[in-house]
Amino acid sequence: MRKTSDVLWQDTQHQVLFDILDRIRKPEAEAGLIQSLREYTENHFTLEEEYMRQLGYPEIEAHIRAHDRFRQEIDQVLNGVEHDAQFRDIIGTFLTEWLTRHVFGVDKKLEDFLLSSGVR
Repeated sequence: MRKTSDVLWQDTQHQVLFDILDRIRKPEAEAGLIQSLREYTENHFTLEEEYMRQLGYPEIEAHIRAHDRFRQEIDQVLNGVEHDAQFRDIIGTFLTEWLTRHVFGVDKKLEDFLLSSGVR
């Protein structure tokens, strides 16, 4: 039986994203964490998108649109407001919920496709 850890690179990167989001919500979080989230997210999305292109993933356009929505949310956060502790908590929760839905929704479909292609 297959487990979610079968696509190790993807699961590892998702865990790093969740860890950054957990740190963002802490009152003592450093101001640069949201920028770190943006950079790590971009690297992760770029890798996923490259795999999708190389493997001819049939749902690539919808998946990239989902990535682009997350990119827009982070850009709005970085450009919009002062990053006090309450704000970081709210945005950390919001982005965690978004990422959770993404990982267990469209990324699950991608994982199934990757596994059927033999890519790990």
